[in-house]
Amino acid sequence: MKTFTSGRRGPSGHAKPSEARLYDSPAHGASERMSQVETVARAPIQTVKRRVESFLRDFEWSWTSAVLFSMALLFFLLITTSVMPSWWMYYAEQVLGWQGPTDLEAFLRDPFNTGGGFFSRESFLWLSYEGLLMLRDAIAMGLTTGPIITVLVVSAVLQNWRRKLRGQSGDVRPTGGYR
Repeated sequence: MKTFTSGRRGPSGHAKPSEARLYDSPAHGASERMSQVETVARAPIQTVKRRVESFLRDFEWSWTSAVLFSMALLFFLLITTSVMPSWWMYYAEQVLGWQGPTDLEAFLRDPFNTGGGFFSRESFLWLSYEGLLMLRDAIAMGLTTGPIITVLVVSAVLQNWRRKLRGQSGDVRPTGGYR
């Protein structure tokens, strides 16, 4: 058995071996585990990431949670893909004055209006009137398709993250059967 050598020196100036004094927490009335001082403060983002990873690793779907999540997702998609683009179209036509059908040929003939200012009502970003109508429709399409694409991308990222946390391989094919 190896003895512990302390840094204390004896009267002759040589290091004197002594037994180690070990911490016995139950003898001192403390809890079973020793408390440790953290030397590096953890960033809040690391704490949040750790909680999310713990949730992703341990979560299992039940019928109740799946139905409630589906209803919440349906409500989110209805609001973001129907109500928001409708409000935008109303705002663009009634407040901004960007009303009427879009004419692609007229836009391609004269896409820019250099006579107005950069942020004027008649020529936002130097677009012609037809360009403003195209911008209105592009924003409406982005508001319609953006949430759907976001849900698909986020679900794929979370699924792959969960698979890595659980230590599963990248093979997603079902097992069994003839290959």
